[in-house]
Amino acid sequence: MTGTSSQTGCFTDAARVGNRLLLEAAPQMNESERILLENQWLSSRDCEYLVLLYETFWSPDLGQDYGGSRVIDHTVFSVNTEIESYLRRVTERLRNRVQEFFGIPGLILESLYLAALLEGGFRKTHADNEKYVGGRWIPNHTPQRDYTAIVYLNSDFSGGDLCFPQHNVCVSPKRGLLVAFPSSRNFVHAVDRVSRGTRYTMPVWFTRDPHFAASGLAN
Repeated sequence: MTGTSSQTGCFTDAARVGNRLLLEAAPQMNESERILLENQWLSSRDCEYLVLLYETFWSPDLGQDYGGSRVIDHTVFSVNTEIESYLRRVTERLRNRVQEFFGIPGLILESLYLAALLEGGFRKTHADNEKYVGGRWIPNHTPQRDYTAIVYLNSDFSGGDLCFPQHNVCVSPKRGLLVAFPSSRNFVHAVDRVSRGTRYTMPVWFTRDPHFAASGLAN
């Protein structure tokens, strides 16, 4: 298991030691206890290319803005078969890695985004396929999402750590790092405020439901 050096001081020193043990033992743990961290999963050249794609294609007309997080989805690139083919290769490799780690065959790409979290931006604590309402968890607007994967595309920024409060785990992003986890309430997470620069990522979601396969990229 690689990537444990990416943890940061969001919690106590004792908790950080516990995190390393949790992550290194992950293959023997239940799904609800497992987080995939893999340093240098994506090459620097690929990361730079994806940032360039984002900067070339993002605009207020094509993208979406979520309070400081500006995103574009993969359909923006459908006009270019070379780019679409490149993204298909990357997501197939990613799908295989997620399936291998979690032991879940038959995952289908549900969505892929390129995102930029601007200076001052952050994400509140949330789950990716459920929400907490009236004292209980219920499906949110994307209940079909089963697994979440995030690939970090740059390192030249400060802040923006990804934290899992239930697991006492915080991840300090750096270029090429892959983080993956189930999308359920067992992996509530938040993103600390970006204090300097822009944080670029490629968030990807996988589903078991073929009705939600991403057009153009899903196999």
